[in-house]
Amino acid sequence: MRAQAVNISNVILWIASVSVLFSSCRHEAVLDQNLPEICFEREVLPIFRTSCSITGCHDGTGESDYVFSNFIDISHSVVPGKPGESPAYKAVISTFGEERMPPDQPLSLENRTIIRLWILQGAKPTSCQDPSEQPPGYVNPRACFQRDILPSLVSGCATTGCHDAITHEEGYTFVSYSTTMHAVTPGNAGESKLYKVITQPDNEDDRMPPPPLPRLPSAVIDSIAAWIGYGAPDEFCGEVCDTINTVTFSGTLWPVIQTSCLGCHGATNPGGSVRLTNYSDVAAVAASGVLMNALKGNGVPKMPPAGSFSVCRIRQFALWIDNGYPNN
Repeated sequence: MRAQAVNISNVILWIASVSVLFSSCRHEAVLDQNLPEICFEREVLPIFRTSCSITGCHDGTGESDYVFSNFIDISHSVVPGKPGESPAYKAVISTFGEERMPPDQPLSLENRTIIRLWILQGAKPTSCQDPSEQPPGYVNPRACFQRDILPSLVSGCATTGCHDAITHEEGYTFVSYSTTMHAVTPGNAGESKLYKVITQPDNEDDRMPPPPLPRLPSAVIDSIAAWIGYGAPDEFCGEVCDTINTVTFSGTLWPVIQTSCLGCHGATNPGGSVRLTNYSDVAAVAASGVLMNALKGNGVPKMPPAGSFSVCRIRQFALWIDNGYPNN
């Protein structure tokens, strides 16, 4: 989901209109979270870079434990959703000399409000890429959370009795960006709970998905590692979807099925007794009409259950079926 930059002046006016109280000592605002999403790159990062990450202070060259020049380092000083427990926010609202940041004078009310609201909204590395600002047909070349990673997590991990919204085994849920980030340390895959469990050996109890379910495909695991490595952002993705050239099972559809379907419809306890483990399984479901009914939600729950396929993707499956579902 793309982030929308907020006109912070409107936020301040909104605060005043509903009589939000500011503490004259702590410079602290109590904010409603139902506001447009604060953009990290456009609104938060410039504040830290110009006011805090200065030579000899929080730029990595001084004695401070904190660095405020990039998202990964800034994330070490914030507790998502909890400004009052975040060292960075406590410093910018402090009135005490050595504890206050910047030390010479406090940040403006607008800048403190931006930081507080950003933390309340989950302190995400939003990049604020607007589809209207991208060239037609733009596709993010990097591993992208919504397009490449979330479907695999929903299919392989957020299953009933495991890490879905109802069960949330061990407190983890993998149904959205915000819930997934509870198991991610941006910039460090090796320290991220998510990456640790999906790469555990089969004989370990905390391997995810748990045996006898198959582990995530190696390409997905590699994508998750790469995504975490460059900060685990929630970027604008774009979709690679071609309905002009020949739709093939092996090159077009099978990678999609592996990512978005196989976790629920594998060989072990397949959902709805529908297995999609190979070409023969998929062809049989396609021939019966069950596949297209599920993709369109015709009389049955729409699949995949969390985030249905785009019109273009469904059209690819329809073209393949109309062509006699070849093993191509």
